[in-house]
Amino acid sequence: MGAYGAPDAAIAGLIVGIPNAVESAIAKEDIAYGSPVFGPVGVENKAYGPHTDVATITLSGVLVTSNVITTTIAGTAVASTFATDHATTMTAHIAAINANATLVAAGYSAAAGGSNLIVVITGPVGTSVAVTSVVTLGAGQATAAYTTNAKFLGIAAFVQNGGKDWGAGTAGWKKGMSVNIIADGTAWVPAESSVSDKKAAYVVISGTGTIGNFGTVSTSNYDIGSFFRSNVNNGLAILEVRGLK
Repeated sequence: MGAYGAPDAAIAGLIVGIPNAVESAIAKEDIAYGSPVFGPVGVENKAYGPHTDVATITLSGVLVTSNVITTTIAGTAVASTFATDHATTMTAHIAAINANATLVAAGYSAAAGGSNLIVVITGPVGTSVAVTSVVTLGAGQATAAYTTNAKFLGIAAFVQNGGKDWGAGTAGWKKGMSVNIIADGTAWVPAESSVSDKKAAYVVISGTGTIGNFGTVSTSNYDIGSFFRSNVNNGLAILEVRGLK
């Protein structure tokens, strides 16, 4: 047994080979070794783990007379009753969300999507948005899909440190620390069981898999433009990172 303990296969975040480009940013929350690291657009030197800070609500059809659409965001409900026509009601509903003092204070906002059946809810950076939207007193359903506005920076590297909160594969970077981020290179990462050598890699965001793991399913997950360089072994696999994405 050495400095890294006795791992079955490897350690999440353990660098594989050389050369590797390692950057740094300040952790705004605890970030596990091997975790995908994200940074907000337009903000320098801040690092977060994966979050679904954007929710896209899509109605199955237009609102009709007597409909009430209720959107609940982080526990705060906003309801709008059908008035005049579908487009008018949707515009009023978006305005009502943006006028809600609780949501505004918490950093949430709403905007029209690509059609008048869609509302996009954006939360503060580093927050996983929890949204439900229900249509009552008439026909219609709404579904929510989740994504993030942040950009993938790389992998949180494992380091050996004597502090009591550090350990092989079981701890990570603490909030406020300067995180070593593998921006270009290879490292062991937590992987879904579907992973195999040379498959395209995605960060699990809201699609199939465990959030924060790396997998091969593209739907509703984050394309990092990278590839696996090994099969999965005891929940870990080698990932080749190819920079900001």
